[in-house]
Amino acid sequence: MNMPLRLDGVCVQYGPETVLDRVTLEVKRGEFLAVVGPNGAGKTTLLRVILGLKRPDRGEGEVLGQPFHRISKIRPLLGYVPQVIQENLQIPLQVEDIVRMGRYPRLGFLRYEKEPDRKAVETAMERLQILPLRRNLYRTLSGGQKQRVLVARALAVEPELLILDEPTTGLDPAVSEGLYSILTHLHKETGITIIMVSHDVMALSERVTTVACLNRSLVVHGRPAEVLSNENMTKLYGPHYILFGHGNVPHMVVSRDYPNHRCDHG
Repeated sequence: MNMPLRLDGVCVQYGPETVLDRVTLEVKRGEFLAVVGPNGAGKTTLLRVILGLKRPDRGEGEVLGQPFHRISKIRPLLGYVPQVIQENLQIPLQVEDIVRMGRYPRLGFLRYEKEPDRKAVETAMERLQILPLRRNLYRTLSGGQKQRVLVARALAVEPELLILDEPTTGLDPAVSEGLYSILTHLHKETGITIIMVSHDVMALSERVTTVACLNRSLVVHGRPAEVLSNENMTKLYGPHYILFGHGNVPHMVVSRDYPNHRCDHG
């Protein structure tokens, strides 16, 4: 399947408000796509459409070859890391227990685990560099460690498409950079197709293969060096933002009204 995702004129409304407006987008197999845009741009709604959690009001498309009304058939092939995790800290689950949950769609009703299932869980923990933490209680982990566990849980299903919604929310820059590095290595090692919503344009600009700039409609879509220009960012964020950069890829978005413009390499 060369086109894991195809959207054609997708529109979503919540009451009188149009959240997605005629979005047309194609994602090829093996792409690492970053979806960026301001708050309220419809990024999370876009992911809900891809996951089959929200049916478009207009438009059509396919996810892993299945139209929207049949996405349930391929949901076990989707790995998903949501933006907000509801966790019950009173349940003493170990890291391995959390990661194993991602394997449930493959296990069936009785959840009888076989050797390939155990191997998939172990491989996911190894790739996210949390194998030494497998017996630790999830609730005792740091924020960055918890996020790695949740990504490992999404990988345990051995998905054809990995979807992440703001995976570094609430994490400090050093921890976020570590997670981005792991995802970059995962993409290069496995060739998995990744779609990630993020506000962190600069950290991703040299890691992803393509960028989709979304503000209810699709502003621009293409390679980072082509997409992340002052002109496109002004269309996306408005006239108060400007990019500074070195070479072909910009490194920072700042407000024109900010008193101390500077280029940050970190």
